[in-house]
Amino acid sequence: MSTQASRSATAEDPKTFTACFSIVASSDPNALSRILEPFTKRGLTPSHVYALCTGPVLEVLHVDLQLQNADAETAWRLANDLRGLYLVQTVLTSEKRHADNG
Repeated sequence: MSTQASRSATAEDPKTFTACFSIVASSDPNALSRILEPFTKRGLTPSHVYALCTGPVLEVLHVDLQLQNADAETAWRLANDLRGLYLVQTVLTSEKRHADNG
């Protein structure tokens, strides 16, 4: 297989990226499962999940999630669903794309 052909075979779809979500929610025993629910309903497994409670009495939950091979429509819908959760105060989104080395 030529070098060019192998690059094409392994190239990432330019329409997909790693969607990143940073969520601030009230610390509640149900918060993390509710935050993961929009992913579960779509049959998606986040590639990265990090959760941390902060504050004087651990009243704030910070969750960082990443979803590899996401598309813009799915990322937008997930963020919108997360913003609609009653425990969620803030949802920030960003995306990571791989540089083209070809």
